[in-house]
Amino acid sequence: MGNDFKSILNFFQNKQNWIPGDYDYNEAFCRCLAEAASAGEASIWRLDSDGWLHMVYGTNLHQKELSDIVLREGEGISGAAALSRQTIAVTDALAHPQHDLRMDKLLGYPTRAMISSPIVFRDFVYGVVNILNPEFGTTFPSKWKKHLPIAATLYAAALATENRLIHYKRPEEITGLKEKESAAEAFRSKTVVVGVSPAIQEALHLCLKTGNTDMPVLIRGETGSGKELAARRIHEASRREKGPFIDVNCAALTETLLESELFGHVKGSFSGANRDRQGKFSTASGGTLFLDEIGDMSLTCQAKILRALQEQKFMPVGSDKTKKSDARVIAATNYDLWAQVKKNKFREDLYYRLCGIEILMPPLRKRPEDIYPLTMHFLHKIAGEQKQIDPDYQIPKISQEAVKMLMSFNWPGNVRQLEQATRAAVAICEGDEILLEDFPTWLQDAMKTDVGSPKDEDAEIYSSSERTESFEAGEFINGGRLEYIKALDETKYAGTGRWNLTAAARQLNIPRKTFTYRLKKMRLIG
Repeated sequence: MGNDFKSILNFFQNKQNWIPGDYDYNEAFCRCLAEAASAGEASIWRLDSDGWLHMVYGTNLHQKELSDIVLREGEGISGAAALSRQTIAVTDALAHPQHDLRMDKLLGYPTRAMISSPIVFRDFVYGVVNILNPEFGTTFPSKWKKHLPIAATLYAAALATENRLIHYKRPEEITGLKEKESAAEAFRSKTVVVGVSPAIQEALHLCLKTGNTDMPVLIRGETGSGKELAARRIHEASRREKGPFIDVNCAALTETLLESELFGHVKGSFSGANRDRQGKFSTASGGTLFLDEIGDMSLTCQAKILRALQEQKFMPVGSDKTKKSDARVIAATNYDLWAQVKKNKFREDLYYRLCGIEILMPPLRKRPEDIYPLTMHFLHKIAGEQKQIDPDYQIPKISQEAVKMLMSFNWPGNVRQLEQATRAAVAICEGDEILLEDFPTWLQDAMKTDVGSPKDEDAEIYSSSERTESFEAGEFINGGRLEYIKALDETKYAGTGRWNLTAAARQLNIPRKTFTYRLKKMRLIG
């Protein structure tokens, strides 16, 4: 019955004795779906109130294995489908930047092709449903990109009929039994990198791939762009994931203290050295040593770092004996290190040693489509912290006006600055919705200056006949396609049918550059 969608319709039309959402019901639905789509696997993921996706059924998996499989909303292909509310079809998962290789390890099989569709009913995101690994050929027929969302909607409607369309409760929440050392808890503690933009997905993909090697990695990016998160993801994707992850901020210590911090010291080696002390190279052995802001390190210390990397040996301060370390080094900087080399401020040999693999973390202003998903991630994160104090705490909504303001700001402090602004707004918010005025005054004042708004005479003009109805699935664009088209139609030049992008951007209260970028992502303009 391969590729026969009628069997899916029959499944929902024929009344069964199962209760929608129960294990037996989910099993029957997934097996029916897998058979209809000729898929090797099918699965259902449910979204909980804290923003985590839990696999509640997967073909070829035992029930006891399901509790170990969790994924953060916005992360991986399934997480991106849940966050963007768009169906995502992938022909080669291993080459797709949104694919999380950690999932393959947990599931026990590699993902080749897959389609992930959100389960949405009346604006409520229940979770996602997936079909993976076609049995015939290398990809699913294109019609399943339309069929799967219909099946997901029918599934959501069945749950709603039985009043079971509620946030998923983890088993330990229901029974009160929490196994802190469970695999699920261990996975929840892993680093989350949220973003649907191609730039951040490319960086994340490199992070996961570099986990297969022990080569040194250099991460470049502006302050607050997420360099440490990238380093942690590399560590977690490597064979060293069970070893320590030790971070050192090279800019925060003087030359003498930094040497002691990295290599340790012996008693009496300097004033205040009252006992022997191990350095970070020793404590990171078997794991990862993250050297943040390595561009601020002195040339003397750079020479010692170079030796430690080349020989995996070092000498503690005040000692004449060498020690060994099996630590993988990941370095990060907000400098252009090659420019520093030319200025004789950074050793050329160390640069080549560190730059085995280079990863660039993009600034937030170059990935505006990630601003809303990141804001929602921070709201879930804050809610998790608040629930430790007040179990009944509810995540506040965020108004459209506030979202537009966040999307319009250029965020010089990047992701860290966005998180601080979100935390401040939550602290000030008095109701169940975060308003524009709840955000810090520096953000509101910056928006009043209308920074970056172009003059009318500089406006690019496009014909409304240049529209296209295609919108790349999985791409998140704030405000929605219809709102953008409405603004374009309302501001177009009279009698010409041509669009004025500047006027439309101003009506939507966003910078013209950002507006044009989103129109291109929506393929409304060329």
